[in-house]
Amino acid sequence: MATSRRPSPWLVAAVAVGAALLIVWRATGLLHGLALALVAASGIVAGWVDAYERRLPDVLILPLYPIVGALVVASGDSDRMIRSVVLAAAAFILFGLGCAAGQMGFGDVKLAGLLALVLAWGDWRTAVFALVATVVVGGGQAAIVILMGHKDFPYGPAILGGAAAALAFGPFAA
Repeated sequence: MATSRRPSPWLVAAVAVGAALLIVWRATGLLHGLALALVAASGIVAGWVDAYERRLPDVLILPLYPIVGALVVASGDSDRMIRSVVLAAAAFILFGLGCAAGQMGFGDVKLAGLLALVLAWGDWRTAVFALVATVVVGGGQAAIVILMGHKDFPYGPAILGGAAAALAFGPFAA
């Protein structure tokens, strides 16, 4: 169910500034910062599209896979490369099972894999924390939606919120 409502420019600006501050704080280097910035910019737009139109546009998500992958490779750190690919594949499979069960859309699967790719670059705990935070944020969202008498909701914003929470609070959980 799409709507003609649009997000407040102030809210979009606040989210963008918050994302920028997290990137500056958590990036492991210039290439990782660039990857986080690209994913954040795309994610902010994709999250609002999903919230208002119930879809995560492939045009915002899919082109980032080879770009982020190339940046991980350019970092030259084989441990980070392996960790990023393994956790991205694990997220893709885990969320794919949720999609196969009819609990989320395939756009959510693609978004989760991309976020795992860029988050695992920093460390595996951040990617795992993002998964747990996504479940918490999504569960809270589900409870509110059910209390409002609705049956479905876009999960992309919960996935993005989980990723942001992992960047913000992950270092304190270690």
